[in-house]
Amino acid sequence: MCNASCPVCGLIAFDSVTIYNESLRKQTFGISPILPICNTCGSEVEVVGSTKDTKVLLLNGTCGSGKSSIAEELAKSHGFLAIDGDCVRQVQKHKRGPDYEWVNNSPEMIDEIGTEIDILAAIGDKIVISTVVEPDDLQKYISLFVSKGMDYRIILLKPNYETALKRTQTRTCFGSVTPEYWVKYFYDKLEFDGIEAFDNSDLTVEQSAAAVLGIVGF
Repeated sequence: MCNASCPVCGLIAFDSVTIYNESLRKQTFGISPILPICNTCGSEVEVVGSTKDTKVLLLNGTCGSGKSSIAEELAKSHGFLAIDGDCVRQVQKHKRGPDYEWVNNSPEMIDEIGTEIDILAAIGDKIVISTVVEPDDLQKYISLFVSKGMDYRIILLKPNYETALKRTQTRTCFGSVTPEYWVKYFYDKLEFDGIEAFDNSDLTVEQSAAAVLGIVGF
């Protein structure tokens, strides 16, 4: 049994903790922000699990590439625990205040993802992270995974541009449509040496998740 530390109740059993914080959720997809709460007093608690035997899959790609949808399917049907970049942003703003100037892949974001990995490692051994990682930032994630002794895989989701754009215009997980500028910006910029792009243009979410599992091998 894994234990957790509450500032009010002290050391508490892990089954007395709620890991995912629904009150911070902004999107309508099935992944929630990670902020452990004591079920007895409602305080935020510290949870740290061992990452020794934990596997992590990083799903990268432009807006509309399917990152969050595939991560949600992996969590729902394939035993993964999920961390989503937008949910990480919500947790950061909660911890640092609404005026916090969030920067994607900043040191604070990487630290928060590291904390969330430690939390999820207490309850499972397969984690999927869905977020946009630009080429200059990729080594930050690799260094994080290596420092925790994790078996990691990275996949760049790259449907054709028209498909990615259409998805951003029809999806309902956000209150507004992603500007085409950002779809195009990341679509063009996300090119990596040694990381094969996976074209999921003509696949359903379920098919994409199954194909991703076949590629990563876990």
